[in-house]
Amino acid sequence: MDLLTLPRVAFATTLGVGTALRGARVFHPHGVTRTATLTVSPTRTWGARLLDEPGSHEGLARLSRAVGLPQPLPDVDGFALRLPGLGLHGGPLDLLVNSAWRYAFVPSLLTPTWSAVLPHRTGTGRLVLLGARPHEDGFTLLAAEPLGAWQPWAELALGAPLEGEKIRFEPTLGAADLKPVALFRSLRAWSYEASSAGRD
Repeated sequence: MDLLTLPRVAFATTLGVGTALRGARVFHPHGVTRTATLTVSPTRTWGARLLDEPGSHEGLARLSRAVGLPQPLPDVDGFALRLPGLGLHGGPLDLLVNSAWRYAFVPSLLTPTWSAVLPHRTGTGRLVLLGARPHEDGFTLLAAEPLGAWQPWAELALGAPLEGEKIRFEPTLGAADLKPVALFRSLRAWSYEASSAGRD
């Protein structure tokens, strides 16, 4: 038994019970999916093709609130971004960002900068924290070393809503040169399994 077994079991069991009682995901149960265009204009290199190479990518973004509280009640806001063809083996690359103070989730009213909370490791072995700053038409996407300053690398423009679009995001997969840290992959995989079992 490795050191993460007990935390995994507790985390997954709690999510499974919560999902079953609620009849929906415990976190981010409701959201709006929109078309999205990512325009990459890097200001430095990080060791990942997505972050380092200028270009434009079409994708989808799901915007949601963590607990699903109605406006104007405070809640942790976030988005999941899917970029087809940029992940492992030509599959989609999914990225998650939430309102946070770097490593702690907080209501979006309290922070102008959002964060992925746990970092990704790039192809050069560097740890990179992904973030975003919301604005009227979308988000400015950011990257930083674990304790470094945020630096912009792309603009995410949001398009029209997609009615009835339901996507199961897989943020644990990453890309060959942009992988979530092992702790995130482990906890997220268990939470998805528990959440799906609870809905079933």
